[in-house]
Amino acid sequence: MLDLERLNDHSRQFANLLFARWPQWLQHARFDPYEDFEKEALLVEVPRPVDGSSHGLYITTSEWEVSVGFGENFHTRFGVSGDGEGETEFYGKALDFIQAFVNEQYVLATAYQDKEWLGSWKIDLEKDKLESVEVEPGVLVKIRSWNGSHDCEMPSKE
Repeated sequence: MLDLERLNDHSRQFANLLFARWPQWLQHARFDPYEDFEKEALLVEVPRPVDGSSHGLYITTSEWEVSVGFGENFHTRFGVSGDGEGETEFYGKALDFIQAFVNEQYVLATAYQDKEWLGSWKIDLEKDKLESVEVEPGVLVKIRSWNGSHDCEMPSKE
């Protein structure tokens, strides 16, 4: 198991907050082997509960950011902005995003055309309905949620 004390300060601070909410995810934590600049950065790769997919949720800390991704095509970043926002704010925003995703308030949409990736985005189901997603001609949109309850494919209506 990863010794959190060996993480860099930024990674350790975030890890303590993350594992206070999801202690069961500690077993999926390790030093980020893809990080050349900060060898003590954190990588957490949590398999998707619905299918155990290795392309589940991943969380990394490096360069004073927290990156959260899911699947092969979606990620978002949280970091210190130029408007005076500090660590506690962006750590909180990252944790809130993760919470909303695992609660399935957020689902992720990925658009493809001829099997080529076009883009990915989150949909907040408290504000938007999946039925309101507009799909352009020739495009396929795949919706994925943490537990799979909202998984679907939305082809264009040509």
